[in-house]
Amino acid sequence: MIVYIDESGSINNHMPENKYFIIAMIRVIDKDALKRAYKRFVSANYDRLLELDRDKLSANTKKVIKPGGKMFRNGKFRELKGSQFDKEMKAKFVEYFSRRQSFEIYYIEIANKKLSDEFCENISRIFNYVLRLSLEYLLNKKYLPIEDCSLQIDERNERMETKHFLEHYLNTELYMNKTTTGKFFVTYFDSVNNALIQIADVFANIYYSYVQIGAYEEEINKLKEQGILKCVFKFP
Repeated sequence: MIVYIDESGSINNHMPENKYFIIAMIRVIDKDALKRAYKRFVSANYDRLLELDRDKLSANTKKVIKPGGKMFRNGKFRELKGSQFDKEMKAKFVEYFSRRQSFEIYYIEIANKKLSDEFCENISRIFNYVLRLSLEYLLNKKYLPIEDCSLQIDERNERMETKHFLEHYLNTELYMNKTTTGKFFVTYFDSVNNALIQIADVFANIYYSYVQIGAYEEEINKLKEQGILKCVFKFP
């Protein structure tokens, strides 16, 4: 089993406007098919993606209000970033990928306002702890099979000294409490070098907008109806 993981938002219980932190877990059923779909999506929407990645300027002051350059560099495509998509492109993304039964989505929804100050002192600890709880739940409820699991995670928020901790933590906690007999293998990637983490990035961003402002209800319902969105684990 291979699961690709990315996130949207930030963990902070003192930012009222940032109500949620979202983790998207993409369990891949057919890796080759999903990679082909990714390449076709980028190719079919290349010019529009390039347009979306340009700096957004204020109509009055002409100052940059949203910087570009996150998906392209020197006119060359690098990676998909959900934060650069507009509503139309997000809807097109969901429509395109929801036709394919090559993956499943599991979301982790963390309500920032319910977190204590002590709990928020270590962001990596929160991420690891809640990921462990969600995997335990998904395995116990038989959403996920009991087998070895490779987790491929975006590395941008992970400090070097903690990169080996999660693998040991999951194997200790979930094996010792008899949740699974499978082993966990954790690898961190720069998302530029991992197309399927980029897919997780876009789906994380879409769900983040859904819980933050109530957007994309139609798209979330479509993922549920297609049997792709399997479960939302809420914490606390």
